[in-house]
Amino acid sequence: MERTGSKLTNLTDAELVSLALEQNQAAYIVLYTRYDKGVRAHISRYVSQQEDIEDICLESFQKAFSQIGSYNPAYKFSTWLYRIARNTAFDHISRKDREKNNLPTTSISEQISEMTEIPAAMHNPEDEIINQQEYDKWLANIDRLKDDYRIVAKMNLIDNFGYKEIADELEIPINTVKTRIRRAKAMLLKMMDVSDELI
Repeated sequence: MERTGSKLTNLTDAELVSLALEQNQAAYIVLYTRYDKGVRAHISRYVSQQEDIEDICLESFQKAFSQIGSYNPAYKFSTWLYRIARNTAFDHISRKDREKNNLPTTSISEQISEMTEIPAAMHNPEDEIINQQEYDKWLANIDRLKDDYRIVAKMNLIDNFGYKEIADELEIPINTVKTRIRRAKAMLLKMMDVSDELI
């Protein structure tokens, strides 16, 4: 795929998914930016509380990105993503109802992983150099964040710590962790957007 001199934001969803499968972190950020508002709007059809919408939105993207290899390119990426968001919202509603009635709170999500897996793209040394440059730029932007945001961003986005693990490690409330991660992501997306070029 020819990418030299073009911005990631100009690529199709399928091209971005291919890059994401190659562990290109900037591709994930572009997909997140492209669909963040749409996913929130979709979730708000099922859930009314703003804080719940935020949490479900983040959880939906985490699920989608962790299982992006199961996305079937025969379908639109947005359809697949909104389905995950809907199921996550239903899980959340169902879990809340079950908690209210003192019932078990096990997940009722459909198995996303049953969908066809995309084969990994062929190894290309030039792509690897480009991806490394983008990843380095992403890491540099994380380092530019203020202390409170930089620490949680590194723990969550690089080290894959969950909210509770971060809260326990830093000895701060879990809601503070969620807020800081949300704000750190928003700042990172803005930084990537205003970067002189996304290869």
